[in-house]
Amino acid sequence: MPDLSEYNAKRDPERTPEPFGEVGETPAGERFVIQEHHARRLHYDVRFERDGVLVCWAVPRGLPDKPGAPRLAVHTEDHPLEYLEFHGEIPAGEYGGGAMTIWDAGHYEVEKWSDTEVAVTLHGERVDGRFVFFKPDRSDHDEKDWLVQRRKSDAAAPARNKAAQSPRVAVGGRSLRLSNLDKELYPYVPKASVIDYYARVADTILPHLAGRPLTLRRFPDGISAPSFYEKNAGAKAPEWLRSVEVPTPGSSRGTTTANFVVVEELATLVYLANLAVLELHVPQWRVDEDDVVQPPDELVFDLDPGEGTTVVDCARLAERLRGVLAADGLTPCPKTSGSKGMQVSAAVRVDDPGRTSAYAKNVAELLARETPRSVTAIMAKDRRRGKIFVDWSQNNTAKTTVAPYSMRARAANGAPTVSTPLTWDEVTAATEVRELTFSPADVLARIEADGDLYAAALGEGVERPDLPEKPSAG
Repeated sequence: MPDLSEYNAKRDPERTPEPFGEVGETPAGERFVIQEHHARRLHYDVRFERDGVLVCWAVPRGLPDKPGAPRLAVHTEDHPLEYLEFHGEIPAGEYGGGAMTIWDAGHYEVEKWSDTEVAVTLHGERVDGRFVFFKPDRSDHDEKDWLVQRRKSDAAAPARNKAAQSPRVAVGGRSLRLSNLDKELYPYVPKASVIDYYARVADTILPHLAGRPLTLRRFPDGISAPSFYEKNAGAKAPEWLRSVEVPTPGSSRGTTTANFVVVEELATLVYLANLAVLELHVPQWRVDEDDVVQPPDELVFDLDPGEGTTVVDCARLAERLRGVLAADGLTPCPKTSGSKGMQVSAAVRVDDPGRTSAYAKNVAELLARETPRSVTAIMAKDRRRGKIFVDWSQNNTAKTTVAPYSMRARAANGAPTVSTPLTWDEVTAATEVRELTFSPADVLARIEADGDLYAAALGEGVERPDLPEKPSAG
């Protein structure tokens, strides 16, 4: 019988960020997660959704890569379903203390499930295969000590060309193994198309990502299934992948630092796309070659349409915002968010990391004072109906904004959407939502015709003025 009493008894909700919940109503379930757990010793927690809980094993060496000798798998207490998306820092001294990240996730199929044997086929981004967890047939083992073995797939089962779906490719001198290329991440859009887009847009997007520790949003089973945000690169990331440890103050997961991925080459983009990373979110600051955090070099305003408004209303406000920023010598760059709204960014120079937030807040409040019926600088949802929210808080050094040219977890007109740089003429002329909605194919064609319309946000060809605390227009 599913039971969370042991889980709850081992944890204090006042001392750990881990989730607490009740036994769910789902009779079976098909989701799984593998979490990389840096406790006293590194191990991998394998969890299966089953009977309203997560049935769990701790596997010290991780699941086997190929059929052969079994590995130890310690059967642990049931966990609540909310643990499917948990990652963070369990405080030292607490049960399981240490960093936990999501290493893989996806769905599974059950071949057999009994008190002594569990045979499943996993379909994840890193793991795809048949595994059997079983109790050893001897009396000298601990009741919780199981074994896990990778088994060969049934000969009649494969309908897919395994070699075609998991090719090893050379990308910029790096060797990568791709997987599940035909898996739909958007309706009728397979992972292969996502990888293709990021490979083709790489030359344009990489300067916007360079030096910026990324927050990654992963969709192992596509945009119609649960997603999760990932900040840690993970112990099994390729050795050549650049990562940087950065403080994470105020983390909702209780972590003090995270080992962020820094994307500076094509191979890293392809590696992330293969993990079903659809969205790339960046801070407005960078780290230098020695991994030292630098002051912000970009200012951003996120224009978020409230109920009853659209991205077209954001465009009208963006025009006003352009004038305020230009009065202070800034060169603003507009783009769609790829979701519902817009962002406007500008290259800046500051020494105080808090200066961009202070200036942005003052600008947002100025716009709200001028037209209080259509604009708000207050985040509360009940204050945003019929208004555009000018989100200045994304300049906080602990926050991120979707990167230009990043795909979004939305589809429109039969294709994924992309956060797309615009010309100011396009902003002024827009009267319909469809005019500000772009697919990967649209974006690649725009780059071919016009180059990087967001280059000024990098400081290319523009002055990078000292930023005042308040706008001169106010």
